[in-house]
Amino acid sequence: MVLDSEGSEVDWHVGYSPPPEEFLEKLEQTVKGIDTFKSLAEGYKKDPKNVEVVFKLARKYDRRYDQEKAQELYKEVLSLDPDGKKGTTEYGEEKVTFTEYAEFSLGSISVYSREMNPEPLQAFLKKYPESKLVKPAYQRLNYYYGRRASKDEAITFYEELTSKYSDDPYVLGSYIDRIIRDKDNIDRGIELAEKIKEIMKYNPDPSHMKDLAELYMLKDDKEKAEDVFGKRFMEEKVSRLTYGLMQYANFWVNHKTNTESAEEMMELAMKLSPDSWYNFQSAAQNYLKLDKEDKALEVFGPEFIKKYEENSNVLNSYAWFWANREKNLESALKAAKKSVELAEVAYNLDTLGLVYEKLKRYEDALKAAEKAVELADEEVKVRYKNRIQQIKKAMAEEKKKKQIAFLLSQSSCFLSS
Repeated sequence: MVLDSEGSEVDWHVGYSPPPEEFLEKLEQTVKGIDTFKSLAEGYKKDPKNVEVVFKLARKYDRRYDQEKAQELYKEVLSLDPDGKKGTTEYGEEKVTFTEYAEFSLGSISVYSREMNPEPLQAFLKKYPESKLVKPAYQRLNYYYGRRASKDEAITFYEELTSKYSDDPYVLGSYIDRIIRDKDNIDRGIELAEKIKEIMKYNPDPSHMKDLAELYMLKDDKEKAEDVFGKRFMEEKVSRLTYGLMQYANFWVNHKTNTESAEEMMELAMKLSPDSWYNFQSAAQNYLKLDKEDKALEVFGPEFIKKYEENSNVLNSYAWFWANREKNLESALKAAKKSVELAEVAYNLDTLGLVYEKLKRYEDALKAAEKAVELADEEVKVRYKNRIQQIKKAMAEEKKKKQIAFLLSQSSCFLSS
């Protein structure tokens, strides 16, 4: 509510939804006196036949739930512009005439009133079958048919609605809600719910799956209910969510902004899926990018890997991760050795060779790499042979450095003597 210095109403804004910039824009319009309640009321007094002013004032009252005053003004719009030729308003990204919107609003008010009269909106649908407001009109009629209409009336309405919007899960869901309320026509409800399940198969909405489970429970099929909305379903939802949280964190860390939120989402992902070692590895990678090595070691360091002492694959990934970053190498070596002990396969030996190389234990690295080549399948031998070449190159460079260091020390001794 915005008041002037005398306490009179200037304007009002009912409810808030993000983004804050759009809400701020509304407030700034109010400060400038653009389409405020006060300016519209004054304009209405000066010219009560200005359709645009009457319409905007009607919407002001409508948004404040002053339905009596809104109805009065919407009816004036219809009287002033019965053919809908004197202006349009926006509804979402669409434009509709003042008259069309006024009829839609009067019908909506009628449905939501104590009497719950659907006839004005039904008349609107017949008069404007191609209107951009047809679907919203059906959605408002759902309020009546879902609560007040008889079972037969509801079936007729919902069959018409679901045939018109057959691929909209929320439309189908409105019919299911009525079926569950009636505890009748269960098979039709299951048919609709299974269709929603198919439409949303890659990311099913829990509310829809709950309805499907409820329908199966009404048929005394507890096993089927658990199948569609049981433990496995929620575990999959948690898995999808944690994956999304880590994707979010990875994105913002890579762009070096919004990192506080990224860290919060990483922490949430690890909390939701404490057994998903890959999330912990991803978090460690992000912490290292943020120059928070202590946090990386906290979530994916020596204490973490203790849980996986008998899991060769996790041990191998852990060792590979730290070896490539040349950090935490002693713990990485311990993990790599254990992974080979558990499974002496080429990729585990290759990782062991990499860790030894980073520790500059080249003889041990060479032995592990040669063993990896010996055990590797023919199609991947080249990759493991490259490790041998890499190790030999590092050995040669290290030998050269030592020789230079020795010569420099000898020169220093000669000069000093």
